[in-house]
Amino acid sequence: MKVRCSYCDIELLRDELSRHTAVEGGDCPKKRQMCAFHTIGCNTMVEIGQETENNVSESQHHTDLLLRKVTELGNMMISTQERNVQIRQLHTAVEGGTTDIQAIQTRLHKVEAEVRACIDAGERSRADDNTDVGKAERLSNEIDQINHKLVVIDRKVCTSQGIVAMLNESVENNSMNTNNVQQNGKQLKEKMQSLEAKCKAQDRIIALKDVAMAEHDLRIRSLEMTSYDGILLWKISDFARKRRDAISGRTPSIYSPYFFTSHHGYKLCARVYLNGDGMGKGNHVSLFFVVMKGEYDAILKWPFRQKVTLMWLDQSNREHVIDAFRPDPSSTSFKRPSGDMNVASGCPLFMPLNTLDMPERQYVKDDVAFVKVIVDTIDI
Repeated sequence: MKVRCSYCDIELLRDELSRHTAVEGGDCPKKRQMCAFHTIGCNTMVEIGQETENNVSESQHHTDLLLRKVTELGNMMISTQERNVQIRQLHTAVEGGTTDIQAIQTRLHKVEAEVRACIDAGERSRADDNTDVGKAERLSNEIDQINHKLVVIDRKVCTSQGIVAMLNESVENNSMNTNNVQQNGKQLKEKMQSLEAKCKAQDRIIALKDVAMAEHDLRIRSLEMTSYDGILLWKISDFARKRRDAISGRTPSIYSPYFFTSHHGYKLCARVYLNGDGMGKGNHVSLFFVVMKGEYDAILKWPFRQKVTLMWLDQSNREHVIDAFRPDPSSTSFKRPSGDMNVASGCPLFMPLNTLDMPERQYVKDDVAFVKVIVDTIDI
């Protein structure tokens, strides 16, 4: 009869299933084995080759199991120490009983000596026979009582010795268990330290991957926003905060995303001072055009000569603010860039600051403004 493998989902004979999924020698591509932490209670079955991923994903669970095991071992050690104290107390009691027995035996030997002396004296003197016999009887009764006490004490001592022997054996076992507990505790501590080190290493790897992902996302967003037709449409969001930063001097200017005149053309961007620059500082918005260093500068014509149109869009589509200029071929702003970008060139008096707040215009709407730059791409 055929059955389906729960790991790889193939069908095979029931008798072949155990061999197929065997950890050693099995041919199942998704066969599993017990987690490396099964000795402390983890029952997860881990796919071969996925041990590291499992250790990372189950790190908190493994740490909880290790903590529980260490706590159990600690309780066992405390219990063992308490039993050792009880055994030492019992040893002391048995030693005291042995001392008492020795004292009774000493007294018994003295009584027996007195009895023998009395018997010898009775044989020498018949006149005092009655007195000696009475004394001998008293001594004989006392000896019988002492012997009876000795029998009882002997029984107690035998019982105590048996208990002590059992306790000694228990102490030896407990000592072995304690050593095992200490060894296990050391191993568990080493495992926990190893697991923590692995978790920290994985955290570092994840952090690096997060940074790399953020850089990729930023690059992708930049590419999505990049145009290759010589036209930049720049959305300036969070406008009020950026304007406050410009007024306070914290961030006097901001750069736009870069754009190109073609896929192999000039690399360009815009730069705006929301509280003005130079002659326009504190009274105008200053808007500039920047030629940047590109990958294809070696095959382009220099200096840059294309007409540039700068626009601040009225979002009610009634009256845009527009200025245009043709580059000065003698200006370093339009020569081939030697650094990342040339000195910005444009309009320091592009738009009066009070124009931004005109109620009949919507140069800023919902805390967003739009700037447009158009580069003439004819004859490039």
